[in-house]
Amino acid sequence: MKQYTFEMKFREFNSARKFARSLKLKNKKEWDEWCEDNPSLKPQDIPMLPNVAYKNIGWIDYDDWLGIKTNK
Repeated sequence: MKQYTFEMKFREFNSARKFARSLKLKNKKEWDEWCEDNPSLKPQDIPMLPNVAYKNIGWIDYDDWLGIKTNK
């Protein structure tokens, strides 16, 4: 039986984060809902799980991803 692999190439982190921030979402829950409710609007090269896709290449947290200002 042949085994097939599929590798998704995601957009460069800073460009993907800029897209996510342009949506003006307020938290991870809104991000998850937007991704689920808007499959035709979400570019294929933007990951639904950016924390996994960009784990070692720029990822900080969802506040940073969405451009949310927090007092930490």
